[in-house]
Amino acid sequence: MKQLKFEEKVSVINGTEVIHRRIPILFTVCVVFILMLLLFVVGMMIGYGILHSPLDIFKPSTWTHLFKFTGSGV
Repeated sequence: MKQLKFEEKVSVINGTEVIHRRIPILFTVCVVFILMLLLFVVGMMIGYGILHSPLDIFKPSTWTHLFKFTGSGV
């Protein structure tokens, strides 16, 4: 099996080594943010689905009820 070899591009600018990323940091941050959002929605569906229908989490009336229940202002 062929093993992948990740080579980093290193250049020297004014005596400082600069490592260029293969995957840009902005792309990594976006992927992490999307995964966090997805896990939040799945967690809410599981948590709310214990007592009610999991798909009710997408209704605005559910969110207004949750905000009133927790004392948060809407």
